[in-house]
Amino acid sequence: MKAAVCEGYGPPEVVQIRDVPKPVPADGEVLIKAAATTVNSGDARVRALRVPRGMSLAVRLRFGLTKPKQPVFGFDVAGKVEAVGTGVTRFQPGDRVIASRDLDLGCHAEYVTVAEQGAIATIPETLSDQDAVALCFGGSTALHFFKRGSLAAGEKVLINGASGAVGAMAVQLAKHTGAEVTGVCSAANAPLVRGLGGDHVIDYAIEDFTRNGQRYDVIVDNQGNATYPRVKGSLEPRGRVLMVYGELWPTIAASWQKAVVTGTAKPSADHLRTLIDLAERGVLKPVVDSVLPFGRIVDAHRRVDSGHKVGSLVLTFD
Repeated sequence: MKAAVCEGYGPPEVVQIRDVPKPVPADGEVLIKAAATTVNSGDARVRALRVPRGMSLAVRLRFGLTKPKQPVFGFDVAGKVEAVGTGVTRFQPGDRVIASRDLDLGCHAEYVTVAEQGAIATIPETLSDQDAVALCFGGSTALHFFKRGSLAAGEKVLINGASGAVGAMAVQLAKHTGAEVTGVCSAANAPLVRGLGGDHVIDYAIEDFTRNGQRYDVIVDNQGNATYPRVKGSLEPRGRVLMVYGELWPTIAASWQKAVVTGTAKPSADHLRTLIDLAERGVLKPVVDSVLPFGRIVDAHRRVDSGHKVGSLVLTFD
């Protein structure tokens, strides 16, 4: 089968399409024939070792000191079940599914194995593979942090980095919860954020949200520049900062503050089912930057590296 293989850290060109052995589902596993996957900020950051300051050693220990231990990247996949291992009862060949392998990666390939009890859910006929996979990475992350941050109806939420994969989902999920949503993004992406339900939009190039006198119950930081010391004056007395992305030492320092939620989001089958249900009901809109054939995965990495991607970048398989 074809897979995108990354045998060293570096620029987009280190990713190459190669023939690799087709996986066989083990006991309790599902084999998925991929129809679509995504290239997101996580893939690009690991590939380039472009990680928050202080995190390089931790990332190398997790993914490989001198080269990736798992040379096939990719967090999520949508497609059809091709085969199932012994003991699998919830899925059968022909089922359309969305799945996440999270930090185990491996989804940039024509076939992917996923544990039946892992993050996997059925896709309804009303949702395309491309739209389903575009929900996964950002939506799961936003759900994880909003749950840990106890987001409630009526609260004021600011989302720093509101047009990316996580931000676009966070705007919609916060609005669905009943929050008043302020998005921080570029002027070019302001119409998108408003269209997703943002009540207010701040252009980061001309306004510093920490100095405008506004206070928020929840601040979501997807960019790594809204550290607790910087934003604490913008929080209500019981306000919380959800640090989706941040540097090591500010994160460690902030972890002592009860008002700060840190850590890594863990996708689950419940998350995927929730996202699919909301999308099927028209509450959640998949945001797709562009759709490229799998063979153009290097171009996809370049697009992510540009910093101008909105929502998710989807790759499709023939």
